[in-house]
Amino acid sequence: MRRPLFVLSGLAWLLLAAPSSAQTPPLAAATTADLGTGKRTFDAQCAWCHGAGGAGGAGPTLQRATLRHAANDAALIDIVRNGIPGTEMPSFATVLTERTAWQTAAYVQSLGRAAAAHPISGDAQRGAAVYATNGCAACHVVRGSGGVLGPDLTTVGALRGPTYLRESLTDPAADHPSGYLVVRVVTASGTEIRGIRLNEDVFWIQLRDAAGALHVLDKATLSQIVREPKGTLMPSYTSRLSAAQLDDLVAYLASLREKP
Repeated sequence: MRRPLFVLSGLAWLLLAAPSSAQTPPLAAATTADLGTGKRTFDAQCAWCHGAGGAGGAGPTLQRATLRHAANDAALIDIVRNGIPGTEMPSFATVLTERTAWQTAAYVQSLGRAAAAHPISGDAQRGAAVYATNGCAACHVVRGSGGVLGPDLTTVGALRGPTYLRESLTDPAADHPSGYLVVRVVTASGTEIRGIRLNEDVFWIQLRDAAGALHVLDKATLSQIVREPKGTLMPSYTSRLSAAQLDDLVAYLASLREKP
């Protein structure tokens, strides 16, 4: 006997409307065991950039309630597993399973409920004055104004943690962004030029020196080319600024998050 059509239609509707057993649960549903697994994964894969406990390092601090690129659970899980194209955040798709990525995302979300391990003690407004009076704008752009020798700092607070920002001021040679390789060349006449490499091919090399001057050099005329992977044109401000001024400058840089 054929079932009534309305019964089949109702059954089909129930099947479509019923939640899938494979649906990803919300991150808030993570258990203590899940968070423990997520922490272990974070410590092994993520703390290199984001610091222990997500306090910030070469990558931004994760100890905040809202994350710039993760407006919801799905976005956070996707970032943890697949990274952010066009940024330094890599993909871990070949390393993390879907379950492990979910657990790691749950741990990252929990960091937003934790107090910052290294609170910023300086004053951003005073730091802006330190930035201006120490000639930082001669090398760096902030919101379209400044020099081009160093990286654009318009959103540096969203990209780097306070620990990294302080180290970049006190020990700039410890680490610096890719794309700013320092090269020292010596011409046949003995003139030495040291600057940031802008471009290089088989025959030519282009450098911008500390004064901002552009040098386009024929390699055939150079007696020496030395690339300095750990070199930097950025001076250390350890002895140039007081501890309070450094705190203020870090606070100012950490406040730079959004483009106008």
